[in-house]
Amino acid sequence: MSRFVPFSVSRDDARTLLRQVEDGLRESIVGGVFRPGETLPSYRELAALLGVSQIITKTALRKLAEEGLVDSRPRIGSVVRDPGKRLWRGHVVFVYDDNDLGYFQTVLSESLRLHLNRAGYLFTRATVEADVHDRPLDFSNLDAALAHSVDLAIVLYNRPAVVRHLAERGIPCVAVSENLSGAGTAGLTGLDYAAALPGFIAACHRTGVRNVVQIAWHRGMCNALPALLDAGIAATGHLTRPDLSGGKLIGVEKAGYELFRRLAATGQLRADAVYLFTDDYLARGALLAMAHAGLDTPRDVRIATLFNKGLGPFHPRELSRMEVDPQASAAIVADAAIAFLRTGHYPENTVIGSVWHDGETMFPPSAVRGSPRRRNTTNPPPERP
Repeated sequence: MSRFVPFSVSRDDARTLLRQVEDGLRESIVGGVFRPGETLPSYRELAALLGVSQIITKTALRKLAEEGLVDSRPRIGSVVRDPGKRLWRGHVVFVYDDNDLGYFQTVLSESLRLHLNRAGYLFTRATVEADVHDRPLDFSNLDAALAHSVDLAIVLYNRPAVVRHLAERGIPCVAVSENLSGAGTAGLTGLDYAAALPGFIAACHRTGVRNVVQIAWHRGMCNALPALLDAGIAATGHLTRPDLSGGKLIGVEKAGYELFRRLAATGQLRADAVYLFTDDYLARGALLAMAHAGLDTPRDVRIATLFNKGLGPFHPRELSRMEVDPQASAAIVADAAIAFLRTGHYPENTVIGSVWHDGETMFPPSAVRGSPRRRNTTNPPPERP
């Protein structure tokens, strides 16, 4: 921050003190003493340097902002505008794990960029490696983004070490996380994948579902078992352990395929239960295994799944689903971030999460129009020559 002024004021000047300060700052900017992107001394510093009241310097800086010579940025100060370049109202950094490259995170990030850019804020992405025990985190990518003035960091998921690092650098941050404490942050948007569970449970009661089998690969992803048991619905679960060495998404999809292939081959799939997938890639693999086994949903197996809007999985029947919309979620987070940047206060009780859609695949076959007949997998028809 600049801590000098290339002019002085005089009470012998015919101009008022306010006019002298305005003219001096304006001439310093136009003459290139204060360059585009440079932060002027604060109104308090100007008052001390020039020997005038803070009311005068604050009014002078406001006048320059109205003329378009500077941009007033909360917690940063008055930044000299570059007339030949777009001037950003502020700078937001989005921080996420370097292995969080799934559909939800990718679309959320890009949609955040669009919303914030349209509102006049620069948006930068910065990754931090996933937590590994007994190894310090590498903040070099994040620190490169923080080398420029940053007004707000948005941290995806519960990353206490990242929050502490930002606090040490004096960067205000907010979290988008399942952890509702928001410790150390200036605000929190809750991420509730299980928000649609009440809708799923209500659908179970409407259709007489007494048993649910939950299929998961990560314990933190929408564990429905406690809520189902509390609602009087028998609930059990399979926790798969996918091989992620060849990539997370393909590994999870393959795990869903292998589990359902094994259950179908051993006759363990239950017609009296609804299978609830807490990951859309698990459901994608399971649907493929069902197709290979000649099984139909909902005639043979009833299913429901977590579902990313815009991704699927696709199925000819409308899937019964807890749907997460990353674009709508980004709009909520962006609006909250903009409110913080403009007022210094992050809106309370902001939540993004899933919404229940009945679909067709968890309801009894009699409730689904045009339900296809079950294929005869024991004695398939002969192939035509």
